[in-house]
Order: sequence, then structure tokens, then C-alpha cells
Amino acid sequence: MQHRKVSVFMRPALLAVAASMLVSACGAASTPVVQVQTAVVKETVQVVVTKEVVKETQKEVVVTATPAPAQPEEKFDLRVLVPCSPPTGDAYNIMMAAFSASHPNVTIKKECTGSGDYAQGIYTMAAAGNLPDVFLGADLFTVPFVAAGALLDMRPLAEAEKNDVFNDIYPNILKLGQVPGNNGVYMVPASLDTVEVYYNVDMFTKAGVDLPKDDWTWDQWIDACQKVMAKNPGTYCNNQSSWWAHFVPWIRGYGGDVLSKDGTKSTLSTPESVAGLKAFGEQWTKYHIAAPPGVDLGPDPFLSQKLITWHHIPGFMKSFREKATFKWDVVAMPSHPKGQFTGMGTYGFGIAKTTKHPQAAWDFVKALASPAGQRIELTSYIGIPLLKSMANDPAFAELNAPPANIKAFAKGSEIGIFPRQDYPAKCGSLYAGLVNQTMNAMLEAIQRGKGTAQDEATKADAIIQKCLDENIKK
Repeated sequence: MQHRKVSVFMRPALLAVAASMLVSACGAASTPVVQVQTAVVKETVQVVVTKEVVKETQKEVVVTATPAPAQPEEKFDLRVLVPCSPPTGDAYNIMMAAFSASHPNVTIKKECTGSGDYAQGIYTMAAAGNLPDVFLGADLFTVPFVAAGALLDMRPLAEAEKNDVFNDIYPNILKLGQVPGNNGVYMVPASLDTVEVYYNVDMFTKAGVDLPKDDWTWDQWIDACQKVMAKNPGTYCNNQSSWWAHFVPWIRGYGGDVLSKDGTKSTLSTPESVAGLKAFGEQWTKYHIAAPPGVDLGPDPFLSQKLITWHHIPGFMKSFREKATFKWDVVAMPSHPKGQFTGMGTYGFGIAKTTKHPQAAWDFVKALASPAGQRIELTSYIGIPLLKSMANDPAFAELNAPPANIKAFAKGSEIGIFPRQDYPAKCGSLYAGLVNQTMNAMLEAIQRGKGTAQDEATKADAIIQKCLDENIKK
């Protein structure tokens, strides 16, 4: 079986995985046993676990604990593999707090992901029969992990206890934990992750430029960026890059797409797609608002104020709140001629198909998608609720700025698009393999002005189409 190799710690592509995979992992592959009775969800809010509730010191958030087993529960270890860094580390704390209240005899063995190829590590453990009971997933991993026999379908576990959590999750987000043509659910998603725009309010204000609005066009953004940059020499406006969540919305915004609807044709060189790629590239070649390829702006360019804006998912809110020395806010991604589009995805957690403790693993994972768990994510500024029942939750009104416009992330579900995942496995995807490599080369040539959008897209189409023709069954 061919598995797509994805070096998730070296690509900004985890919007999907979004912030969870963009930060370096901590610790070795195995850590000492962790027995948590209290969990810190954010530095200023202590989560206290009892057998009845989980409470925050600033406000009460009730978590309905899983009913204690009718018979005394046997003692066993439950292995959980997670990046020991925000926001997934915080998500782990939420699940751990809810789980430990009703499973006192279960010892959670927390294992931190390493710095290598995460997907390959999962494939290796699956082949060796050594998968952890619960492990991190993401939109790009669901299909290949299911194909590798690594993930358990959680829908029967939910239905057995009449838990309707999957019916409450927005369908487009739930699909990221599913396989096309299969009703199973293999990943419980963590957050409604859309790519929106963090921006430095102080820089806009000091430059005398109007603050951006949710209905701005890219022309308005570019004009504002140039004015702010002029008042702040040595800065760039944004971190737009070769990440699909950055450039594909430009293609869609001009009426194009990367593939035909039936997935049989690479369509980068259509007039519509070329128009989007040309406009995308002009951020570098005409307007000079994006950092040139290869320029090192340091590990935290938005916090160091080398970037005026930061185009990414809500997982960065907590860090920016704690570390930013300037005023900042969030606004929706600007619109293109054919509409407003942005990248969308999520990380989450799944259960190993080989687990010996499926019920306990389910009890651990499901807390993340409970109203209480989602409310803690929101009030901790590590995610946006993905439950339909929480669209107008009072918790939104209780939040303190920044960001003042946090609902830009929630509204993003209306303009969010997902990565096309119908490339043949041997051709790779928007994240890895031949497709990713070919598009990266195309984009770098366009960004550096080494070729026109039409010429580079035509060359990329030829390479990708050859692979499609060789691997799509007629």
C-alpha cells in the first residue's frame, strides 16, 4: 500500500493541523506516566476536577462526566499521543480533566510527538501493532490513516450510548474526520478552524490608515498595506505563501480550481485559474507586500512586528494574547472578484483500530466535542466552537478583547473551502508528494518573477496530468 509521506512539522499546511503542527514538539516519544487531577487550561484559569463537575475559577463551566461503570473498572493504561504544545496540549488538558473524573482506575500515559515525519510514524506503529489508544489526527490524515487500517470508526460507540454529538457538529467540519462514501467517523474534530487575518491595530492607527473591515476587498487590503509599510520601513504586510490555504482561495476567487469537478483534469492553466495565480503572485512582483521566498523573518514575525498581518487559524489567539506588546485584532479574509474564500480545516483525535479499550478511548476523546469542552476552548482562546448548538452561545459575549472581532473566525465557516483530496495516492496531494512539489515550484517561480503565471501553470498541469492519467482507473 502506498502511503503519502507528510512532514507535518516542516509545512505550515496544518490548518489544518494548523497551529498544532506548526510548533516544535516537546519531549521524547515516550514520557513518564501522567496522572492529572487538575489541569491548567490557560495560565490564569485553573480547571478543578471533581467527580461531579469541572469548574473554572473565573466562571463555572460544567462538564457532564461519563457515568461511572456499573462494575468497578479494571486498572489499565490508556496511551495518548499528542503534541505537547498549544493548542493541542490545551485540548489534551480538557479531555484529561473530564475523563479522570469518571475513570479513577485508568492511568493516562501521555506521549509527545517527535520532530520527524508524523504520518510515517503512525504507519510504522500501525504495521508493528503498537499504536497508542488515542492519537492526533487532522483533515489531511483521515483518508490515509483509515486506508492504513489505523483508525476505529467511532460512530457505533456514539450510537450505543445515544450520543448525538456527531449530529451537532457542522457537517462540513465533521467530513474532515470521514472518508468519502463512508458514514463512519474516524476523527473527532477539535475546532472550527478557518484562516482569517490577524492584524496589528497599532501599526494601522499610527500610520493613519483606516482599520480593515470584514467586507474589504483585496484591492483595499493591498492599498492599506502599502501605506502602513511606508510608515514602518523593514516590514512586510503578510505571510501569504505556498500553503494551499493561502493560494487556492485566490484561484477560487477568480473562478478557477486546481482540479476539474470529476477530479480527472489538472486545471491550473485555465484562464480563471491563471488569473487567480497572476493576482496572487503580484503580491510579490508588483505590490511587494509579501516577504520574498527564502527571507527569514524569525520564529515569531507577527509578535516581533516584522509582519503587519498574520493569515492563520484561531489557534494563535492564546499565544498572541499572552505575548503581544501591541494592540491587535482579527478580521475576515478579503474578497476576490468572484467572492470571498479562505482555507478551512481542523485537527482532532482518533482511536486506534487495535485498541483494547475502545469505550475508555471514546470517553476520553468525546469530551473535546462536548458543549463544555468547546466552551472551555473558546474561553481559553484556543479554538472556535464547531457545534451548531453553540452558534450564539453566551460565552462569546463574555470574552475579553483581543480579539474584539473573534466572530470573524466563526463566520469563516461561510466562506471556508477545503483542500481537494481526490488526487490519486501515487500523485500525492496539496500537502505532499508530486502534486505538492510541482505546485511549490510553480508558485516560487511566479513569486520570484521567473515565469508568467500562464507559463508556470501550463508546465505544472502537464506534470500533474501525466500522473493523473497513469493512476486514474478508466
